[in-house]
Amino acid sequence: MLELSSISKSFADALVLDNLNLTVAPGSRTAIVGPSGSGKTTLLRILAGFETPDRGRIVMHGKSLFADGVFVPAHQRRIGYVPQEGALFPHLNVADNIAWGLDASREEKRRRVGALMEMVALDAGLASHWPHEISGGQQQRVALARAAGSAAGADAAG
Repeated sequence: MLELSSISKSFADALVLDNLNLTVAPGSRTAIVGPSGSGKTTLLRILAGFETPDRGRIVMHGKSLFADGVFVPAHQRRIGYVPQEGALFPHLNVADNIAWGLDASREEKRRRVGALMEMVALDAGLASHWPHEISGGQQQRVALARAAGSAAGADAAG
């Protein structure tokens, strides 16, 4: 369960999020939609731990990520985040981009990369391709697979 309570965030004089409340049930999928500049990316960056709210509370699976005196940094949250531009490593092939951040043996990484590629509908033949050799949509799916692999519950991907 993910719970956000009374989240507010301002940049200079611009109020971006104002007393936002959101509950997301485990296993569900939630879309954040709105016009440009409405705070969607700011909200996602706050959830990932890249931004700090001005006030409010964030609880995930019963653990406080942000509250009075509590701030869990991004690298300890186990939240996958795919920025709008995907951010693939150009010096790593598709398989190595997906495997980046996985803490497992070489064989286990290979198995998990295959499962993650299947999950995002990437042809296994693309594993040895470089980011510049695949389409933009395929690049987004590589970034999504990498985020899914490093996020909490990644073991379920394979």
